[in-house]
Amino acid sequence: MLSTNKIYQVVYDYLVSNEGIENLDDLLETWEATDPAKAEGTPALITLCAALRDDMRREANKASGKANIEKAMRAIIKNAPEHQRQLQGAFVRDGKQYACDGHRAIRLNTPIDLPAAPVPCTTDFNRIFDEARHNATKPLETPALGELKSYIKITKAEYKAKYGKNANKKTILWDFGKDRPTVNAVYLLDILTAFPDAAITCGTMTAPLYFSHADGEAILLPVRRND
Repeated sequence: MLSTNKIYQVVYDYLVSNEGIENLDDLLETWEATDPAKAEGTPALITLCAALRDDMRREANKASGKANIEKAMRAIIKNAPEHQRQLQGAFVRDGKQYACDGHRAIRLNTPIDLPAAPVPCTTDFNRIFDEARHNATKPLETPALGELKSYIKITKAEYKAKYGKNANKKTILWDFGKDRPTVNAVYLLDILTAFPDAAITCGTMTAPLYFSHADGEAILLPVRRND
């Protein structure tokens, strides 16, 4: 049975040699890895190649014990706004890898294999992380993953009963307690999926929360509550 790597090599070589596609690497980085059966001809082969490349990335990250970090960073990238193309992929700066969607960001000490952003990111994330770390001095209790997952699951069920088809429009909130910030619980879960035992600190009620972990750092913007 042919391996994913071998199939990828055969398809890649065919597209370069027989179809004459010279910029295939750049094309694959921005090509959506959807179902190849839904396309025809050369686009179907490019889609297959993109899907195979994505599979190989996941296999490599899983083998290196970084599957949960990859899962979290992909969730952040997927949530990036359509008009901010510089955030629609991971990017490396000064040896560290970033993913951001405007609400939260992860910075990895050692980059993993992820799709790159289609355009360069010019935001000074070093400054953003440095300021968040400097200003977040109050320790917060790190929720257990199981507890957080159960809370989200139960709240989703409650919202569905209360709001019906509008339930998905409701944000599930996680309150860290009196005089402590409130955050989007799903965004918090993504960060803790990557860094389950991260130390969390905060500053003001509206300043970013800061997460410190052996594999990297993260920041998360709090939610402004009407009350």
